[in-house]
Amino acid sequence: MYVRGREVKFKLIGSRLFARPNLVWFSLSGALIVLSLVVLFTMGVNLGIEFEGGYLLKVKLERPANVEEVRAVLGGYAGEGLEKTIVQTGEAEGGPVLILRMPYIEDSETRTKTIDGITSEIDALYGIEETLQEEQVGSEWGREVSVKALIALGVFLVVILIYITLRLEFKMAVTAIIALIHDTMITMGIYALSGREVTPVTVIAFLTILGYSLYDTIVVFDRVEENTNLMARSSRISYAEMVNESVNQTLMRSIGTTITTLLPIITILIFGGETLKDFAFALFLGVFLGAYSSMFVASPLLALWKEREPRYAAVREKTMAKGAREAILITSPKPAAASGKTGASSEDKEVAAVEGTPKEAREKPKTAAKAGPKPAAAKKPTAPAQRQKSSTTRGPSGGKKKKKKKKKK
Repeated sequence: MYVRGREVKFKLIGSRLFARPNLVWFSLSGALIVLSLVVLFTMGVNLGIEFEGGYLLKVKLERPANVEEVRAVLGGYAGEGLEKTIVQTGEAEGGPVLILRMPYIEDSETRTKTIDGITSEIDALYGIEETLQEEQVGSEWGREVSVKALIALGVFLVVILIYITLRLEFKMAVTAIIALIHDTMITMGIYALSGREVTPVTVIAFLTILGYSLYDTIVVFDRVEENTNLMARSSRISYAEMVNESVNQTLMRSIGTTITTLLPIITILIFGGETLKDFAFALFLGVFLGAYSSMFVASPLLALWKEREPRYAAVREKTMAKGAREAILITSPKPAAASGKTGASSEDKEVAAVEGTPKEAREKPKTAAKAGPKPAAAKKPTAPAQRQKSSTTRGPSGGKKKKKKKKKK
């Protein structure tokens, strides 16, 4: 990349799996994925009512609520399974807030009677000033939404796999999908760790960040494809070095677009409402992880995979052999002078022959010049010309003045 007119290159892609910098990127990604899986299996994701089904009640109170007292109220309705209710308290504009996420009650009459009783007891304890949100979703509808979301994600991945295969190649498509799965797993782990609710708005944000991550990866891979046609065919650099060159060429563009995309997202995350904050939080994670995975996950995986192909393996062996020969010539000692030491080794003679070649080449034109025919000598001026030249001189004014002949006596 270029910084203020100066080209700056970084070693971002390694040629081996356990070599720097690949070891750094893969270790970081592996640690984040393992941590995300542990959090997902231990804490779980806070799925919204749209996915699990149930009843959501969000009210603004006159006095702050006590969670244990609210759970005691819900314990009186254990026969309807309300002991699994999620109780949350917080603050909103104008006063404290209580949020109840109750399981879905199939019988409509029992459901209405139970909700009215809970609402009356909470009003008597803390005073309900305003009902902010009240939603009811059936369990069947929630399962249907979850299944459709998974189907949509699977179709999206298949279509992307086919498109990248036709546009670029199959190996690029597979590594791009791996980068998408990497971003999704880490994002879900962070969501589970933060306890944020996963709603349909969050699903929309996930699909958005997958598209952004894929866009950034395709930009890098498109440059890799261009450089493959220009550099790899010349057999001067290996495929891993060519991928490193491509990532350096797109690095400044990726940094610029990522920063300009994150700035408005951070603004929404700070100053937006609750719904917008959930959406912006998912976007923030996706944009950041998408830029990271496109350069430091997908690109190294592609380089390692392509290096196994016979043609690129041959190029790599050729470049390594060439580098080894250059290193030997540079580090070999200079031959001893002919007048000083005798009996030089065979290696010294080879180095002397290599270093003596340019000097002999420079001396060849001189010897050729000596052996060739001599140029014709310049002719001397004739006698009349000499007399004419000697008979004229320049006067004070610069003109010609004839000399006077002496008279013979």
